[in-house]
Amino acid sequence: MECRVASTEDERTAILRQRHDVFVEEFNFFVPKDDTQKIEYDQYDAYALLFGVWEKEILIASCRLILPNNPLGLPTLISMQIDPEKFQSDLKTAEISRITVASTQRAFRKTIKILQTMQKEINRISADYGIIQWVGAVGPTFLRLLNQSRLPYRPIGPLQLHIGAERYPIILILQEYISSLKENR
Repeated sequence: MECRVASTEDERTAILRQRHDVFVEEFNFFVPKDDTQKIEYDQYDAYALLFGVWEKEILIASCRLILPNNPLGLPTLISMQIDPEKFQSDLKTAEISRITVASTQRAFRKTIKILQTMQKEINRISADYGIIQWVGAVGPTFLRLLNQSRLPYRPIGPLQLHIGAERYPIILILQEYISSLKENR
């Protein structure tokens, strides 16, 4: 299993198609675009790195990392209620979103390994951009899964309606992640 940033148009298209399969077809989070490409994308993709988890050249999972940007900002920070005491706005922040795991890969232990593999590569790439904390928006069940994966994401605001479901705005700070790795050895 290998996680890497999409570097070719074919890899980017595979990730956008997987997002369509999961978010449009399977979970109905988004309305299909009026095109025949069957890809899921939005304005934030222009400011994002697309990560794919590949197993023998088959895409099994993906996510995107929205980099800090002035035109749009980060969706979670713009559209969700954030507790200012739980979020340090002076630290360089990126947003992880559109996390997908192919339905055939969703066994509990496999999903945990996929999430850990993604986060490890996100950390590595984020260092090149000076990013030291990541935000996102997830439901309570997915937050528990992240924590069971030894990824110490925590809420930075109340449970609230966001993209058609109740979600928490969450954060992972690099230093907390490194500390948790040392504790779990």
